[in-house]
Parts: sequence; C-alpha cells; structure tokens
Amino acid sequence: MLDGCFKYFLRGLAGRNRRNQRERMSKLVLKIKKRDLMLLSLRYGILLKGGKYPPGSIRNWGGVEYVKQASGEWRRKVQKKEPWDSSSEKAKELKISDFGTPEEVCEMAKMPRTAKNKNEAISILQEIASLCEIVSKSGVIASLSKKSIGKIVNDPAIHQSFNVNAHWKAAANVDKLFSSAIEPWEFKLNPSKNNENLKSRRYFYAPMEYDSRTVIVKLTVKEYKQEASDKRLYSIEAIDVDLQAKK
Repeated sequence: MLDGCFKYFLRGLAGRNRRNQRERMSKLVLKIKKRDLMLLSLRYGILLKGGKYPPGSIRNWGGVEYVKQASGEWRRKVQKKEPWDSSSEKAKELKISDFGTPEEVCEMAKMPRTAKNKNEAISILQEIASLCEIVSKSGVIASLSKKSIGKIVNDPAIHQSFNVNAHWKAAANVDKLFSSAIEPWEFKLNPSKNNENLKSRRYFYAPMEYDSRTVIVKLTVKEYKQEASDKRLYSIEAIDVDLQAKK
C-alpha cells in the first residue's frame, strides 16, 4: 500500500517538474531578443516567415547568406559551383575591393622574398614547409608536402603562369600569398583528372606585386574525403591581371 502511494507521489512530482521546466524555458525564450531568435532559428534550420524584405532579398547572418523565398521563408543561399576549367578566367573578375581597401591590398601584395630560378625556389619552399602549415585569410589550413613542391616547380606549372619570373616570386612566397588569399567561388572537379579520394579542388586568389603591377596568383588546394587527410597546397599560377588597373 505504502509502495503504491510512494510511486504515485513520485509520478506527480515528476509531472510538476516537467511543467516547471516548460514554464522556465518559456520565460527564457521571452527574454531573448527577436534578432537573436532569428539567428538561432537560421542556425538550426528553422525557417522564418514575414518581415519587410521582398522575395529574392539576400541577407547575411553570421557570415552566411540567406535568400527570402516567395513563401516568406529564409533559406540558406546555395553557392553555384563554377566549371572546373574557369578557375583562371574567373580571376579577371576580381577587384581590389574583393581583398580589402587599396592600402590593405598594397601591403598584401608586397612579398618578403625573391627567387631567380628553380633551385632558389625549391630551397625557399623546403624552408617554408619545415616551419609550419600555411593558413588562408579565412582560416583554411593547408600543408606543403615534398610532392607539392615538385608540382609547383615543374615545367607544366611554370608554363601555366604568364611569366616565369613571376612564377618564381610566387613560389618563394606561397605562405604570404596564402595568408591573404580569398576563396570567392566553388568549382566542380575536373573529370579528366584522377579524383580518387578527392573531395574537391579549391582555388584561392591573392594579390602580388610584380613589375610595378599588382597581379593575381591562383593557389590550388586539394581537399581529401578522409577526415584524417589534410588539405594540401597543390600548385600555383601567376595570372596576368592588373588589379590596380581595375580601380
């Protein structure tokens, strides 16, 4: 008899605890600002309705772009993947403002090292690889392996760049270039290349001062499917685009 009464007592106590918990949560939600609720909702995939913005409007919350639908809902903007063979051509669309203010870009473009030939470039690249991993402006960490160094200084890579001396300069400063590099687009994988275990080829762009101009250097990073595998800097290309002429 007493055991049964005790069970009913515990059940009722648990029910009251649940009701009290719901009440406390309701009061807590009321204290959160409307803007914070919107950010939390978007973060966890809850779509919001209403608002003064017309359909098609794009807003940025927490560094992520959202597009307003005809239904009034905000959905995360899906970034279109560009064709794999347009990564160098897309560089021609970049402007100084994509990297920062003119003064900031002027500082970014100054390179601390020079290399006049393949041997000097290899020596500097090996030194960079031995020091640490390299980090992009957005925080992407990439490694520089012995294979990467060989790829950067081989003949096909040199001929991809518009000028061999510009290529050596870029090679000698890959860490500085990557630290100011941006990744404005995503690209499809090249179907004609070996994509085994490859998640994506990512293309970063950075300004470099060369011959009284500010040219663009494209840095290719391979990202692998396995979580344990790191992102590896794969190749570079000096592109004949003068940012200063596009003010």
